[in-house]
Amino acid sequence: MTRRQLYGWPEHPAAKDPGPEPLRFSVVIPTLNQAETIEDTLQSIFEQDYGNVEIIVADGGSHDGTMALLEKYRPRLGRLIEGPDRGQSDAINKGFAAASGDIFCWLNSDDYFLPGALRRVADRFALDPSVRFVVGSGDVISKDHRFLRHIPALPMTEATLLNWKNDQWVLQQCCFWSRSLWQEAGGVDESLHLLMDYDLWFRLSRSTEAALIDEKLAVMRYYPEVKTVRQRSRSSEELAYVYAKNGALQALREQVAELVASRSAVQERLSTIESSLPVRLLKRLSLFPSAG
Repeated sequence: MTRRQLYGWPEHPAAKDPGPEPLRFSVVIPTLNQAETIEDTLQSIFEQDYGNVEIIVADGGSHDGTMALLEKYRPRLGRLIEGPDRGQSDAINKGFAAASGDIFCWLNSDDYFLPGALRRVADRFALDPSVRFVVGSGDVISKDHRFLRHIPALPMTEATLLNWKNDQWVLQQCCFWSRSLWQEAGGVDESLHLLMDYDLWFRLSRSTEAALIDEKLAVMRYYPEVKTVRQRSRSSEELAYVYAKNGALQALREQVAELVASRSAVQERLSTIESSLPVRLLKRLSLFPSAG
């Protein structure tokens, strides 16, 4: 099977390891109109040296060729969930509701795993049966596969989580948890469309201590069309909600203060524009649109 050369992957991946694979992965892939990248995502799972993997794709109604690609690979998918959804969080919950594995993770359809990722994770879970949450490191790249930055594995403590606003964060693509932990958490919050993973980490980290793997497990693509880039204001509002929901009151106060200051600055700028001579002239001529 041919594929284009991906950052972090050798030209000829290693053959699958014939060793025991008692733990089963369920990888949920939420997608919508990502025909350009989803094949890379799938291939990065197919070419792992670990074969006990259930792939569940939840497509929210793509119309760009994504479904044609998924039909091509349907025999290798554990489940293909088709049809409109209420957003990414809904798709993720639907996917895991159909999952049968021991270890859960989700992989966005513009990201991908690195070689050997799943075996490393399975080995870490097998090493200590009390482990229920594993976090690894990874890289962020551009859409044209240029390296942008490395994201290390960090302990999933409240101190780490509250430092995320200072650009200290982990890659969701490098996080794996047990089926039982997911069931206790009750899934992702479907009212969140950008920070559903951040909210989940708060809840998982209060139930168990994450084990760290100081190796690269996955790659995240970062580009202007990524929704967290396009919807920065919504991200700020969701951050305040996550803080409130999880009792991070000091962080919530700081976030609300930032939101108020930001909106006050916008209002002040608009007021300055509206009081300018050109705008005043346009208003007198009834050529300036009213606020209503």
